[in-house]
Amino acid sequence: MSSKNTTAAEEAKANLTSGEKNKDKKISDSKKSEKKKDKTSEKKTSKKKENSSEEEKSKVSFKTRVTEFCTKANSTMKEWHLTPDRLFAALIAAFMSSYIVQMLGNGKFYELKSYYASIKFPVFWITALVVFSVACLITYKKKIPTLIPRLLLITTVILSCLLAGNMVQADVYFNIGIALVDFIIITWLVKKDKLGIDAIKISDKTCLVTAIVLFAATAGVFGFITSLRYLGFMNSTFDFGIFAQMFEYMANTGLPLTTVERSELMSHFGVHFSPFFYLLLPGYFIFRTPIYLVVIQAIFVALGVIPTYLICKKLGFSNKMTLAFEFIYAFYPCLFNGCFYDFHENKFLTVVILFLFYFILCDNTIMITVFSATLLSIKEDSAIYLFAIALFIIINRKKYLLGSLMIVFTLVYFVCAQNIISELGKDGVMMWRLSDYFVNGEQSFFSVIKSIFFDAGFLLKQMFTADKFPFIVWMLLPCMFAPFISKKISPLVLLLPMLPINLMQSWQYQFNIDFQYTYGIAALIIIATLITVNKLSPERKKLVVVMSLCTCAVMSVSLSWIKINHNFGYYNSTKANYSSMEKLLSTIPTDATVTSYHRIMPHLYTIKEIYTYPDTRRASTQTDYYVIDTRDQQNAAAMKTVMNNQYKLQGSAGCIELYKKNK
Repeated sequence: MSSKNTTAAEEAKANLTSGEKNKDKKISDSKKSEKKKDKTSEKKTSKKKENSSEEEKSKVSFKTRVTEFCTKANSTMKEWHLTPDRLFAALIAAFMSSYIVQMLGNGKFYELKSYYASIKFPVFWITALVVFSVACLITYKKKIPTLIPRLLLITTVILSCLLAGNMVQADVYFNIGIALVDFIIITWLVKKDKLGIDAIKISDKTCLVTAIVLFAATAGVFGFITSLRYLGFMNSTFDFGIFAQMFEYMANTGLPLTTVERSELMSHFGVHFSPFFYLLLPGYFIFRTPIYLVVIQAIFVALGVIPTYLICKKLGFSNKMTLAFEFIYAFYPCLFNGCFYDFHENKFLTVVILFLFYFILCDNTIMITVFSATLLSIKEDSAIYLFAIALFIIINRKKYLLGSLMIVFTLVYFVCAQNIISELGKDGVMMWRLSDYFVNGEQSFFSVIKSIFFDAGFLLKQMFTADKFPFIVWMLLPCMFAPFISKKISPLVLLLPMLPINLMQSWQYQFNIDFQYTYGIAALIIIATLITVNKLSPERKKLVVVMSLCTCAVMSVSLSWIKINHNFGYYNSTKANYSSMEKLLSTIPTDATVTSYHRIMPHLYTIKEIYTYPDTRRASTQTDYYVIDTRDQQNAAAMKTVMNNQYKLQGSAGCIELYKKNK
């Protein structure tokens, strides 16, 4: 019994031990399983980490490779001087070249349909491709960093000139648009001296020779072109015929007499006091022709490049800046443009004012006196220019005694000149041009000053009008409005004459750049620009000067090109008959009385008593001869009506018909 119980207990114990072992085994197996899972997950995690690190490595390496490639490419392009901005500039220059080629083929870009129809697209694209490729290739091969920027500047100026010159008429707003585009391009070119201006070396001799060449070239070209007006019978009584007849009277009698200026025999000094004309008289004795007047005028206007050169040297400009301002003067749009409108004493103001200012810088009292007197002798209102210069001497040069003496002398001279005009003429000084400022029946300069002082608002209203805005732009945009960026007031003092001479008046010719009232203020604008630019930082100085050069060229072409073509056209239409027309007019006795169409009158300058038709100052009378211009059929018919069948045709040649009164 006991043995059985023992065995049973042992079996039970054995079974219990076996169960525990099985249980332990299960636990052990589960732990092993968990360990395997943990190891598997660890492996997976490590693999994921390895994969992600490899991906990150591959990503980093790609970015690095791209960065390294870009850096290396950029470095290589820099070595070749073909940076992205230069490539873009080359692209713009290439397309501008294509536009230039198309413009030369058909300049009427404003006629879209005909212009577009004339474009040769293969030529357009080939031109752009060739220019771009050649520019880049030369830059790479020759290592010339300035080639593309300079090419861009050249194509910009040429295209701008073509656009401005091919318009039907000069458009100031279109010129403003061109200037804005050019300003963006030139600002980029000047920044960091991409044009290599700093490296340019100009000798003193080059500056001087260039000034002389520019003087000779501009005098010759404009003297020749304006002579064609006379040869083409395009001049008129005002303002050419009166001076042609006056110089002939001066040569014969020593007196500045005319019959056409006020429809009676009188002294020109009764209209404008201009003893300066006697300085030109010796030349007229040598060249006894009205053509002498337009040629000597062109010579004096062109001569202004010499004092411009001298002023630049005196102010301490570098040779390259001096050279630039010589060209700025030569192409200043409002100078030679006025030469196309015949002859006038105002056009001699520019060179005299420039020489006067040079001697002011030199502190040469004797020459200051000489040129001050010369300036006043040109015309009575020259006193306004000298007054402003005297103020400049006081404010800028601190020459209080000299400036004060000049002001006193100016005022005394003006009063004397005014009295002479009143004595010799009927109308006195042309105060009627300031009639807008007359109040309470007063008609004097003092009344004008009172009006301005007590009603400054009216003054501003009169000056800044829509019809005067173009004048301001034509005069000041070519110099980039430089006088207004000066930190000093003295350059602006020089611009004061623009107010009474140009902006305050309502007479349209005073603020029209095609006539003679731009010459005095043009000289003062150039002087004020020189003074201002001299004080600018190097980069701003380059921007103003380069932009001025470009704008002067563009605006000058805009104004002059149409007139040049017009002069050549008229001359070509009359040159075949010129000799016969002059021969017919020479049959009129110099002591006869003649009524003439105003474009024929300058060719009758030797006639002592001549009148023009129509003439508002004089009722038509029966003169000995009538000269009709068939180019103006309306005027010709009116003159024939006045003749009232009392004249007989003596002969005709070209556009001229000569009638003589029946006996």
